[in-house]
Amino acid sequence: MGDHLQVQGLCRFSLPCTGGFKKYHADFAERRAALYTPDRLDARCLWFEHVCLPGLALQTDPDFTLHVVLGADFPEPWRGRMAALFAEIPQIRPHWRTPDDHRAICRDVLLGARDPHAAAVAEFRLDDDDAIAVDYVAQLRRNWPKLARLAGPNGRVALDHGRGMVLQARPDDQILVHPLLTLCWSAGLSLFMRPDDTGIIMDFPHHRIWQRVPFVNLTESVMFIRGDHATNDSRTPFDAATPVPLPEAEIAEILMRRFGIDLAAFRNAWPLRAGRG
Repeated sequence: MGDHLQVQGLCRFSLPCTGGFKKYHADFAERRAALYTPDRLDARCLWFEHVCLPGLALQTDPDFTLHVVLGADFPEPWRGRMAALFAEIPQIRPHWRTPDDHRAICRDVLLGARDPHAAAVAEFRLDDDDAIAVDYVAQLRRNWPKLARLAGPNGRVALDHGRGMVLQARPDDQILVHPLLTLCWSAGLSLFMRPDDTGIIMDFPHHRIWQRVPFVNLTESVMFIRGDHATNDSRTPFDAATPVPLPEAEIAEILMRRFGIDLAAFRNAWPLRAGRG
């Protein structure tokens, strides 16, 4: 076994599956119909393109994989739109999956991509409206030698980046930005494991991961974006975060420098979406 750290992330994009959702659906057909509503897909694709992808394309350490999992029946024209976006970033590996249990799909994707010769694997999860800073992968790799000393007997240790921002789309179409300090939100969290570990990042509820593995929280740099809008499955826990007020001009500069996000362009694009209702 060498000293290489494998880095891989998981992004589920409107994936029809059983389990894995907080919103109630009467049956699988209702869930699939809700996920594939044209207005919703328009909105999710817009967030993915403007918010999620820029930081991935600009990673200072390009040695990572993001597995994007979609339904095998993902409809056109959005399927073609997504395929074109995937083709622009070689680190993205799309998986078009038939319906199954949510956990089983995630496990199959992540365990199937593990490098058995790596010293360890760092796994993270992103929603399609989240983002990671341009040096996120580099930070994982830079911090691994120190974190390895803290790993428990099973080789697991978690790293949380607790400084981030929420991009909030309000019902009146305003896009607000909330800089904040957090603890164990999913977009800033990664889990280091041995490559032969049978666990995956999705086995650990992000808000309780500190109860199960050694855990470090870093807050020096803005490292994540969380999207907040009407099509989210879960609501943003603002009451569990500490606001960090910043001038608007500084916020726009940070979004561009740290994530490659053009806030003005996104604000201009968002009212054009059909994603209401």
